[in-house]
This record gives sequence, structure tokens and C-alpha cells, in this order.
Amino acid sequence: MGTKIALIGAGSATFGLRTVGSILRSEALRDSEVVLHDIDPRALEAVEGAAQTYLESLGRTHALSATISRREALENAAFCIISIEVGDRFELWEQDWRLPQQYGFRQVFGENGGPGGLFHSLRIIPSWRYAATSPPSARAHWSST
Repeated sequence: MGTKIALIGAGSATFGLRTVGSILRSEALRDSEVVLHDIDPRALEAVEGAAQTYLESLGRTHALSATISRREALENAAFCIISIEVGDRFELWEQDWRLPQQYGFRQVFGENGGPGGLFHSLRIIPSWRYAATSPPSARAHWSST
């Protein structure tokens, strides 16, 4: 089997399906091992099922698996792609948007800029640090959604 790629936060229908779809279509990543990880077993199972169906329709030979164990997903991974949210996504995004404006700061819409972007980062960096340091062989590629 080829390169192992761990997708952390893969239970997200948007991130999980789009990212695994891109990997499965890529000639450069043909025959890679894709491990889906999420803390929500039902969401993970749904994405894994859709990804498996897509894999079969493409006729590709990737190894595809899913686990709720982050350690298992990262073990021997060459790459780690992370897209996670901590807490109630929509409630916290609303706070990130409104609080800076309440104090006179301009805030861009989204989690990647302004004071709200800082709040968002402070919530999720601890989880990113875990993935970035365990195991040291995995090269983390950050994607924040």
C-alpha cells in the first residue's frame, strides 16, 4: 500500500467528502491509504460509507478505513490533514463575529481574520498541537473550517 494520509475531522460532510474525493481522484495519490478520523462515530460512519461507494465507482485500489482513535489514525501517517471545530460551531462563530464589533473593531466574516479569528484559533490550536506532535513522522497540513 502507498502513502498513509490521515484526515482528522473527516466526519464533516463538507470537509470529509470533498477531501477524500480529491484524494481518490488524484493520480499522484493512487493506491494511498486513507484513514478517516472523527470523534462523532455516526458522522464518521456516514462519510466512510459515501467514500467507500465513491471509491468503488472509481475502480481505485486505495485502502480506506475509519477510526474514532486519533492515535490510531496518526500512527505511521505520512500526512495529516486537519479540519476540526471545537465546541458549538455556529454559536461560537456568532460570538467571534459579534464581540469584536461590540467593542468597535472591524471583523471580517469567517474564522480566519480579525479578533474573531484569534478567538477561533485559541480554541482549536490545542487540538492541532496534539496532532502535530503525535507522531512526529506525520507532516500536518492545516485546514481550518
